[in-house]
Amino acid sequence: MIGRIGITVCGLFISVGVSAAEPLHHALRITLQPEAHRLVAQDTITLPRGLAHGKSFHFSLHTGLAPRVLNDKATLEPVAPKAGAPVSVDTEYLVNLAPGAWDIQLEYSGEIFHALSDESAELARGMRESVGMIASEGVFLNGTSAWYPRFADELVSFAVEVRLPKDWDAVSQGARTRHEVDGDARVVRWEEQHPQDEIYLLAAPFTEYTQTTDGVEAQVFLRTPDEALARSYLDATVRYTKMYSQLLGPYPYAKFALVENFWETGFGMPSFTLLGSKVLRLPFIVNSSYPHEILHNWWGNGVYVDYARGNWSEGLTSYLADHLLQEQRGEGTNYRRAALQKYTDFVSSARDFPLTEFRSRHSSTTEAVGYGKTLLLFHMLRRELGDDVFVQVLREFYRRFQFKSASFDDVKSVFAEVAQKNLDASFDAWVKRPGAPQLRVSAAHAQRDGDGFVLNALVEQTQADAPFPLNLPLAVHLQGVETAYQTTVRMYGKKLELKLRVPARPLRLDVDPEFDIFRRLDQAEIPPALSQVFGAEKILLLLPAEAPAPLRQAYEQLAQAWRAAEPDKIEIKTDNAFKALPKNRAVWLLGWENRWLVKLQPALQGYAFKVDNDSASINAQRYARTEHALVISARNPLNAEVSLAWLGSNSPQTIAALARKLPHYARYSFLAFQNSDVSNTLKGQWPVVGSPLSLAVRQDDGAKIVATAGQLAARTALVPVAAK
Repeated sequence: MIGRIGITVCGLFISVGVSAAEPLHHALRITLQPEAHRLVAQDTITLPRGLAHGKSFHFSLHTGLAPRVLNDKATLEPVAPKAGAPVSVDTEYLVNLAPGAWDIQLEYSGEIFHALSDESAELARGMRESVGMIASEGVFLNGTSAWYPRFADELVSFAVEVRLPKDWDAVSQGARTRHEVDGDARVVRWEEQHPQDEIYLLAAPFTEYTQTTDGVEAQVFLRTPDEALARSYLDATVRYTKMYSQLLGPYPYAKFALVENFWETGFGMPSFTLLGSKVLRLPFIVNSSYPHEILHNWWGNGVYVDYARGNWSEGLTSYLADHLLQEQRGEGTNYRRAALQKYTDFVSSARDFPLTEFRSRHSSTTEAVGYGKTLLLFHMLRRELGDDVFVQVLREFYRRFQFKSASFDDVKSVFAEVAQKNLDASFDAWVKRPGAPQLRVSAAHAQRDGDGFVLNALVEQTQADAPFPLNLPLAVHLQGVETAYQTTVRMYGKKLELKLRVPARPLRLDVDPEFDIFRRLDQAEIPPALSQVFGAEKILLLLPAEAPAPLRQAYEQLAQAWRAAEPDKIEIKTDNAFKALPKNRAVWLLGWENRWLVKLQPALQGYAFKVDNDSASINAQRYARTEHALVISARNPLNAEVSLAWLGSNSPQTIAALARKLPHYARYSFLAFQNSDVSNTLKGQWPVVGSPLSLAVRQDDGAKIVATAGQLAARTALVPVAAK
């Protein structure tokens, strides 16, 4: 999944100590020498008028850049690092500024080249990062690169003029005010007067495509020319900036650009996004993850995050982009269930944490909490307040905090003020506490009451810790009525003795049937899926001892790669090391030749699955082992609380590719891939049967019933589908 890179302002930067009413301004002149990994820079730093003069200030700059002061009203000296401080890419400097001086004029030069990190240790992520890089492949510089002087947490405005090879181009945030060839060089100037939390500089041999609509310039910078691809992104930029401007308020920047990176990334920066070559060419990205990056220009890059008190931006962006797009397609319920399933599968009580501690995603656990729980928080607020008030709050929040930092407390304050409602209890429970409610419904029975009926039931929160305040959605299916009776009841404590008057005989009671509240799902609400294996506390990988040597070696390499990511929870054994299938942990069965494959069929009793020595069938479709690699998930037949998964392939090359691919398919129950090119030909989920939150109603008068289901009321998306 694509998401904004989290920018951490760490203890390397010492605060100026005075709050300025205007941003600090950088006027940068940069020459890039990509082949030499080198930049040459001049920077005139204008201090905010609110800062006192004749003072000393600290800034940090990359250790390889050796700055010197050009004007005679300032002196500069390096600050020795504190004893025991971690090794840093930058050096801290002390500037002594003469009375009456406003500016610091610096020049510096040197190399910045930090190799890409290894692939993420998290199984579900494979994105690599660099602190900063100037190279023949391209240039990537951000605030963490310390390529310009960083003054603690101060917001900045800037103008950056870049001189680079004439067949190259440069991109930063803001508006481009110069773009021309000068002899054997290209000169590009970008300016941004709105306060920014850092300055980015990207460069490469780009081909540019541009389209301007309603005052917003859409740009695409590709490393390989592709008119059709660029057109699809330009059109999407226009479509989604218009949609979000109408929903939230005017787009805050002069342009939005898609920039192709020279390694696989999915970063969102102010006024542009940086996507890897493979990512941006995936056909679904332009209408799924790409709108997420556009929306970050309102949340995260338009209203900044007070990271010290929790990151609300990723969840709100996910709700108004990823969730909204699915809601527009009628898939909102499934999206919310998937988010709750990810939390249930990946977040144990020991791993859980409150939203105030979420900074950025670095694992499936942090994603499930920081993205999933936060988006459900906003969904619950929307359901409680109604769409009109919810949109009013978002507009006011954006208007009030544009280009300022905001915390969860600020979010709460605006919601409470606009909605005229005290939301302290809700935010305390959902933001400041870890955990989630677990629900159980029982004792549903009905008695006649005049010309109607009273439905009685017991609803309980079964988690060990304190109850959560819930607006609990209910659907009651009535005899002879096509549409279910739907309502919401308030639940404050651990138990709710429900007494609900309904106009006809109630046949079935469903609690939270559309997954509208954040909660830990019951296993019976979740189809078997790979996430339950990847997210398990302990995992055993069983290698096929009798497989041919090339296949056995490929499975061994896959197992070792996964174990390297999480060595404390993954164990590798051969299938002949056990006399019985283990039932105390999640188990991967590797290979058609695995002796425990016979346990897979009974584990999927009731599902449309069959397997033999030569093939398997899924939903009546046959897949031959000579042609397909198959991946199947189930619950262990010896213990339904732990999961069982199987991977079978006749191709060592396919197995190697699936080692990288499979974590990205964690939500699915079954998968098929062509052995020839590892293309995915089947993905799906087993059906959910027997949800414990759906209960047939016992009739006190002894009437015999069939618990049929009525239709739930149709829902409209928060925003209509954006016109193409």
